[in-house]
Amino acid sequence: MKNKEVLMRYIDDGVVKVWPGKAKNRMLILQYLATKFEPAKKYSEQEVNLILMRYVADYVTRRRDLIENHLLKRTDDGRFYWLNEEN
Repeated sequence: MKNKEVLMRYIDDGVVKVWPGKAKNRMLILQYLATKFEPAKKYSEQEVNLILMRYVADYVTRRRDLIENHLLKRTDDGRFYWLNEEN
């Protein structure tokens, strides 16, 4: 199945309706969420939350997932987040 078909299965009107069971599909959704952040822009935790809230219900866990999967980076004190452009 192509990536676009996978995304269409989980996303409706841009919003993630169901969180995938398979790790590969979860990564596709996380990559989709990462596209919602502008390159080279620094975000506060609140700004990251506000962006993610538009697309997922559990934005706190998804924020953590984005960090753990190296799609977003953050300062050690958690004050600033930014898109990891190395991916």
